[in-house]
Amino acid sequence: MIESKPFSSSLPGLFGIALAMSLAACQPGSDSGSASTAPTPPLTQGAHAITGSAGYRERIMMPPGSSLRVQLIDNLLADTPNAVLADMTFKDLSGPPFAFSLPYDPVKLRSGGQYGLHASLIGPDGKLWFVTDTRTPVDPAANAPVDLQLVRVTSAAPVAAAVKPSYWQCGEVRLSADFSQPERTVLSFSGRNLTIPLAMSASGARYADDKGNEFWTKGGSGTLTLAGEEKRECSQADGPSPWEAARARDIGFRAVGNEPGWWVEVGMGEAPLLRAELDFGARKIEVPNAQPLKGGTGFSGTTANGTQVELKIERKPCQDNMSGSSFEASAQLSAGGKTYKGCGAFLQD
Repeated sequence: MIESKPFSSSLPGLFGIALAMSLAACQPGSDSGSASTAPTPPLTQGAHAITGSAGYRERIMMPPGSSLRVQLIDNLLADTPNAVLADMTFKDLSGPPFAFSLPYDPVKLRSGGQYGLHASLIGPDGKLWFVTDTRTPVDPAANAPVDLQLVRVTSAAPVAAAVKPSYWQCGEVRLSADFSQPERTVLSFSGRNLTIPLAMSASGARYADDKGNEFWTKGGSGTLTLAGEEKRECSQADGPSPWEAARARDIGFRAVGNEPGWWVEVGMGEAPLLRAELDFGARKIEVPNAQPLKGGTGFSGTTANGTQVELKIERKPCQDNMSGSSFEASAQLSAGGKTYKGCGAFLQD
């Protein structure tokens, strides 16, 4: 004989199961007809990235405006359009070594894949200077810094032929910097040249000597400290200074002054052209055939309308009271009964 259990004793268990199923069906965002899929979070800078640095053995500072390009390569797809998984160019470099952080999309990685990094260092004129001669193995998921060693591209030599001077505005001083020599830079400003050797620095390109001169660049900015003068903040400029432009036009001597602002330029030869702008450009004079003063201390002559002009030059240290720049000569220009004083420099040998 089979003894039946009261039906009421099983109700609590069945009721609890039904309640649990009902609550699960009411959960927000559930879909009873298909499996639930969470949206893939967007890739953000640094969320998945390969970090490291790139350097080379040569004692050469890359000129301002250079760039570092780093690529993540799928080795099994090499020489195909799909080989490059990530590609980024880094500008405003500080180094060497040059730090980089290359973001990548983890979805593009394959199980059991083999990957490598390729890097190239490009000058401001677009020419290739350094490159990795072998692909550096990397595990993107390892989250470990990678050290890339670059080698010199032979077509980049000689350095002097590949590097053009860069221009900088440092306070009131506009200068050009020649980085063609690996161990030094030549600064041209206010009609004179200053050679400063390469010095140690934690970042950027630093040049300094034992006289207190220092030029330190980090990307497109920097500082200039001249012996006996205050530090000037610098930024890259798009052209040469009036002094460099005058030198390129074969001007032999140039001088400037203030209160009111004026400048004068004298060409080359026994009877050179003398041109000047006075009173902040309100007056312009021109002497076609200026004659040297006795003893070679200046020039004199007459403009087309009969104005008498005399420029006296004295080779002695002179400091411009506006820019604070030091010059090799003092200058005094007299024109039409008015005298202007300032500082100048001889631009040609």
